[in-house]
Amino acid sequence: MEIIELDPGIIAFVRPDEGANVGMVHTGDGPIVVDTTWCATEMQELLEAAGASASETCLVVNTHYHSDHTWGNQIFDCPILAHRLCQERMVANLAGPWSAEAIEDMIVERGKTDPDWAREARKKLADLHITVPTEVFDERRELEVGGVRIEIIHMGAHTPGSAVVWLPEAQVLFAGDLIFEGCYPYIFDADVPSLVAALKRLPEFGAQAVVPGHGQLCGEAEIDALADYLEATWARTADHLAQGHSEDEAVADPDYPRYAEEWPEMHGENIRVMFAQLSEGIAHSG
Repeated sequence: MEIIELDPGIIAFVRPDEGANVGMVHTGDGPIVVDTTWCATEMQELLEAAGASASETCLVVNTHYHSDHTWGNQIFDCPILAHRLCQERMVANLAGPWSAEAIEDMIVERGKTDPDWAREARKKLADLHITVPTEVFDERRELEVGGVRIEIIHMGAHTPGSAVVWLPEAQVLFAGDLIFEGCYPYIFDADVPSLVAALKRLPEFGAQAVVPGHGQLCGEAEIDALADYLEATWARTADHLAQGHSEDEAVADPDYPRYAEEWPEMHGENIRVMFAQLSEGIAHSG
């Protein structure tokens, strides 16, 4: 992990090896935290590394519902803000894939191939209490907190409730999982054409610093590379469908574009996601 000061009082916890990135904005009313990792212990460690505390934090923003961005919420007593669809999905998950039984089943299943991960997960999640956002917005929320202007803007695309956090005075953008830098993107909840469109909107902010959800700080070149990968993979998958090929035949195609060295298993999974979305579109139009 690296703690990077992007502007006075604005820091990014850049964690390419540990998990999702986290942001912190110091204000006159206390810190604002952007995303909270996947467990209380990890989030607490980040706060301590920055000389901050949960009790003095005045606001938490969740960019989307995924567990690696929200399960650390529980250590905070301040308002937690997210898009309405993010909150709704988290509430729904509590009765399904985020129930105690489902989480235990997930750990057991992964433990069959990665027992060290399962052991660590049980330890870190022993006191898990999933805490949903307490405040929601629909399209945009503009705030002034302790002398700092902050805008939380709904983008959708990666998940229906995904948002970015924009600091107009410092020109810093926390992009959440719209951007995966240096690793294949996770698109299981994404609408791929909407994701490409959202990526093409990001340079309009004119940001001096862009913090992705995963990976190193990036700029327009990295954003363009991700959009190009998604567009080219989508187009090639559409060609396979047009030729009557099966999903497995598409995945086996060696001429697909490649994006990154990290998370290479997602190459084939992303083709399958796109194949399913394109197939559904054909079925609906038929």
